[in-house]
Order: sequence, then C-alpha cells, then structure tokens
Amino acid sequence: MRTLVTVWRKELRDLMFSEEVIKQMQAVSDVDWVAMDEPYEAEQLRQDIHKYDACILSWGSPKVTADILAEAKKLRFIGHAAGTLTPYLDPAAFANGITVVNANTALARSTAELTVSLMLAGSWEIGKYRDQLRSGSWGDNGNTVMGLYGQKVGLIGYGEVAREVIRLLRGFGTSILLYSPYCSQEEAREQGISLGSMEEVLSGCRIVSLHDTLTASTRGMLGQEQLRLLPDGALLVNTARGPLIDEAALLEQLSAGRIHAALDVYHREPLPADDPLLKLPNVICLPHIGAYSGYWKSQLGAMVVEDLVNFATDKPLLREVTAERFERMTTK
Repeated sequence: MRTLVTVWRKELRDLMFSEEVIKQMQAVSDVDWVAMDEPYEAEQLRQDIHKYDACILSWGSPKVTADILAEAKKLRFIGHAAGTLTPYLDPAAFANGITVVNANTALARSTAELTVSLMLAGSWEIGKYRDQLRSGSWGDNGNTVMGLYGQKVGLIGYGEVAREVIRLLRGFGTSILLYSPYCSQEEAREQGISLGSMEEVLSGCRIVSLHDTLTASTRGMLGQEQLRLLPDGALLVNTARGPLIDEAALLEQLSAGRIHAALDVYHREPLPADDPLLKLPNVICLPHIGAYSGYWKSQLGAMVVEDLVNFATDKPLLREVTAERFERMTTK
C-alpha cells in the first residue's frame, strides 16, 4: 500500500502528524509527502495520483476533482484531516467505490467547547460587565444575569457538534429542546432531551444555538419571522455558519436591543472592522475560532491515520463518510 500526504503547510504538518502518528502510517503503508511549504496544486495531484492507494488531505490541499479521480486507478482510500469535505472532494469518489473518512469529530468537540463558552459568556453578560468595570462602574448585589444553570436551551441541527454540546451541558442542569429531522424520538430519549419544531425551539428557549450545516435548503433559515419568535432577552449563539441567519433581520433585532447574540461566524469573513455587529453592546463577536483548540486540532491527523490503519488491516472504520452524509455537509 502506498499513501500520499498532501498537507504542505509546515505548521499544519507538524501539528497533525506526530512521530507516533507517522510510525502508525508507516506500519501499514509506504508514505510519500509533498514538498514542505510549497503550495501543492491540483495539476500536480492529477499527475501523481495514479501511483497511490490512499491519499490524505487537509486545509490547503487541492480538491480531488472528477479529472483527478479519472487518473486515480489505484486509489481506494481518502482521509481528510479536517471537517467538511465538499470543497475538497468531488462526489464521484463515492461512485468509484473509494472509502472516505474525515476527522470532523475533533473539530466538532473543539467547536462544542466554544459553543458552551459563548453560552456562558453571553448568559453572564461578560462583555457588559467587563466594559462597566473598565469605565469605573462596580455594580451591586441587586444585579442578576440569566446564567446558564437551569436554563432551557434550544438546539437547531443535530450533528457531532450538537451531540457534544448536549454532553457538555449535562453538568449545568439544563433542559434541552432540539429541532432536527435527523434525530429520532428513541435517540432523543437516550440523550435525555426533547424534540420540537423550530417554532417551539425559538419561542420556548432563552438560549438558542445553531448547529445545522449550510446547504441550499438551510441558507437563511432564520429570517425576520423566525427571529421575532425569540423571547425578549434571549441569547442566540451561532458557531455553525453565518448565512444560516438572515443578516439584515438579525441586525434589526439586535439593534433594537431585544435579544443578545454570541457569534463566531458571519456572512462575510473576515468580518470588516466597520461591520455594525462590532458596534453593538449586546453582541459578542469572535473571529471564527471554533477549531482553535490546540488539543483537538492536534488530533486531526491521528484520527485519519487510525482509520487508514483500520482500512489496511480490514478492521471496522470509525469515521467513514457516506455519500448520504456528504450530501448534507456544509457547502462553500
């Protein structure tokens, strides 16, 4: 078996592939690496791919297009050491019988940690009280905040991030109401949560967090009509994708001071310095840092290589991406 690793950025390669992970790869495959810190382009991959049984991708790798797949006569395994695959893989790979895995679990756990952090920061109004203290105001014991403990939390979307958020919230005594067509009543009972419509989630929860993927059907899923359902003082958290929310409608609700928001994703990224969201006191804005956990980012290569080893030794895969799952992934 022969494997090509197309991760060319040194900082990513050093972070993702420890000596132990490299040894695991080399135990089941001959491993070739593209040149360090030299952008590896699609045409180079098209010329090289015929030699390989497996290929490992990550951020910055060229997309495995239909043209490249046509040259990939030996290719049987693609591992993506990151999350969504749509910018990196043509769906023809599934028709060609290629096994595909990714390391979304690592990024999901990182993003879930940030999500709960934003729930805490937003419900405790951390930004407001930090600014008050900086301006010389101390406050008194008559003040209260919403807080996270004991709140009814609504989740929209049920992927790996949402499942990890559910796990992390168990220590806060929250009750969780989920809207998703992909969670059965049986699974909801096992998770200790309730299912509801989107309208019930928005109108019945003081904290609402978005976890859907961005597709043609979910783009703008929260518009003016939906945002108006949020209770006064509610906190809206978005660590998924900015275009899930109608931006003009969100700005209207936030500018009126009716709700709060904690955002890590936006319609335009990077967010311009003069964006009106940055001027609102009831909004926490972060620069899309959901994947920044050093621990979980360091696990991306390990997770993909674990499944490469499983594939090579005929063991069950842990993170296989099916054609159906690929179709539901976030698109660019």
